[in-house]
Amino acid sequence: GFDNNEIVRLEFDSEKGTLTFFLNDVQQPVYISGIKEKVRFVFALRGQNETCIIHSLKKLEAATAGHVANEKTVQW
Repeated sequence: GFDNNEIVRLEFDSEKGTLTFFLNDVQQPVYISGIKEKVRFVFALRGQNETCIIHSLKKLEAATAGHVANEKTVQW
């Protein structure tokens, strides 16, 4: 799970077909590759007092994700 006030960011690169995860602005070593179809983001909250705030949803001019140590790919 995540702690209170942690920032989770997902970056989808439609040209490469990759989805990269960031936690508190730190790129995580696991990413998803091989995504060829349209993408839809869905959020699920389990607890009664949990919230999710979407600060932005935008198209980036260039990807910010790079390679990190010990990265692992999950094939879609």
